[in-house]
Amino acid sequence: MAVAIQLRRDTAANWTAADPLLLSGEFGVESDTLKIKLGDGVKVWSLLAYFTTGATGATGYTGFTGYTGYTGYTGYTGTAGTATNTGATGYTGYTGAQGATGYTGYTGKTGATGYTGYTGYTGYTGDDGAFLITGPTSPTPPVVGEVWYNADNGRSYIYYDDGSSAQWVEFGNANVGSTGPTGYTGYTGFTGAASTVTGPTGYTGYTGYTGAQGAAAATGATGAQGATGYTGYTGSTGPFSLGQTIDDKVANYTAVTADAGKIITMTLAGANNFTLNGATALTVGQRIDIIQLGAGQTTVVASAVTINATPGLKLRAQYSVATLICTAANVYLLAGDIIA
Repeated sequence: MAVAIQLRRDTAANWTAADPLLLSGEFGVESDTLKIKLGDGVKVWSLLAYFTTGATGATGYTGFTGYTGYTGYTGYTGTAGTATNTGATGYTGYTGAQGATGYTGYTGKTGATGYTGYTGYTGYTGDDGAFLITGPTSPTPPVVGEVWYNADNGRSYIYYDDGSSAQWVEFGNANVGSTGPTGYTGYTGFTGAASTVTGPTGYTGYTGYTGAQGAAAATGATGAQGATGYTGYTGSTGPFSLGQTIDDKVANYTAVTADAGKIITMTLAGANNFTLNGATALTVGQRIDIIQLGAGQTTVVASAVTINATPGLKLRAQYSVATLICTAANVYLLAGDIIA
């Protein structure tokens, strides 16, 4: 039975960005340059050398070209005849003997061909990466990096492993559209006044009339109830692809009310602070996403507000993501890739 084996592969840019640790004997291929690296189980991708083949052998010497033989003598031209008669054509001289053809030099030996390097084993094909999964329940089994969109509540989650445990982490909230207004309820028909005769049946329409009440001896028939008004259309749910506004900061920053629903990136080389105070004034349910893009560690600071978090208020490392959610007036919850 034939078995297809594939090497682990990706573009050069993606290998460099991820900088993974290859297992000992595991190959990695750059799909756009066709260069290969062989893992040793110790060094990450950027520290490994590319896999190369042996050098090409030297080209052999070209042999000497043989000598060209001598050209023979040209024969004598005959005597010209008189003016009235054309003299006989003189004898054509003998053609000299052709010189011997020189020896052809020896052809030099062809240099040895360099050894061809061994072809490495094709590595196992990795997971397809993070894909969007929709539905009311989380995917089973979960895969690190997988994204799940809960269509019932409009929330988005990513399955994240912080090195000690793995869990679904909620992120973003700008992908839920607003609910359309509820339609108006139709009018209820009026009850008719007392009468000696049975009133007519009310018209079906916006307001159905109730027939007049009959004599005391008999109760008049109740008119038909008016039709119920149309229920207004429910507004469409916002598309999941709707993007959040990204606002990059290159210095310590204090959040403002207009930051609600945004992604704030902190791009600093040194330690830095992201501060919340009473003037930030988010309403309950509003949120701000924070990403530490720079090498400098970002600390979330509370000034005249309360921030609840575990285990701490610092983003763990470069590219860590955390979300601030307003749970009450001037009270916030910080969740994500954070440490004490």
